[in-house]
Amino acid sequence: MMWMKVCIVLLSCAVLSHGDCGGTVTGTEGTISSPGYPASYPGNLHCTWTLPSRGGSLTLTFSDFQLERPFGLFASQCNYDYVEVLDGDSLVGRWCGEDNPGTFTFERRTARVRLVSDPSISRRGFSLQWTLDGVAPPCGGVMDGTFGEITTPRYPLNYPSSQTCTWTIPAQGGQIIARFLDFVLEKGNSCQYDYLEIAIGDEAPRRHCGDDFPPEITSYSDVTLHFVSDANKEEKGFQLFYSIQPVSNGGAAGGDSDSPHTPSPTADADQS
Repeated sequence: MMWMKVCIVLLSCAVLSHGDCGGTVTGTEGTISSPGYPASYPGNLHCTWTLPSRGGSLTLTFSDFQLERPFGLFASQCNYDYVEVLDGDSLVGRWCGEDNPGTFTFERRTARVRLVSDPSISRRGFSLQWTLDGVAPPCGGVMDGTFGEITTPRYPLNYPSSQTCTWTIPAQGGQIIARFLDFVLEKGNSCQYDYLEIAIGDEAPRRHCGDDFPPEITSYSDVTLHFVSDANKEEKGFQLFYSIQPVSNGGAAGGDSDSPHTPSPTADADQS
């Protein structure tokens, strides 16, 4: 038995390429399977698939599951090959052998599926189907109008978890004037959870979170807003109005404070 195990070790070491091993999925449905499925998976794997819920309801269903069976004193810990399911960074459970994990639902949270195999015996592996319902609308983009509104997804309702949005406001040869009317994100001592980064031209981006209301923006260079939310707590988000004022020959922005392109919660809301 030990000789057979050593032979399998030598054969598995010869496998240099064995297909997809982990990654972040996109779309609203799909299938994830172990490398080589339905043939035996290789040894020495450490694969992690990340499935962002994007504010929706994520369902995982394992339709087939066959890994190396555990053995010995630590069999209950799946001491050889195993699959783990995580809710964000929290472990939901570990499975091995033919103990099918079944179905999981994640509401507005990121799921992770991790496959680990040792150097020796392998089996058919696993296959799971995933679906994503009720996802948040797309966010981010290039704001090519001369005035407009930018908000977090679903504003004024709480923004979804696991979001990454980037908006660019091109100066278009004029002066950008932008004001925040509302700003509430998850708090963090170093804005390590949810945050908004504001980059003006080539300047280093400045990060804001909690109720750290960003100051008014005035710039002749492009402005980039980068919003990130983690897999946990959500808040109301932010609302920003901007306008691009033309620059006169003398180098100053034209128009006056009563211009319809001046950021205003009343004027711009009617225009958007």
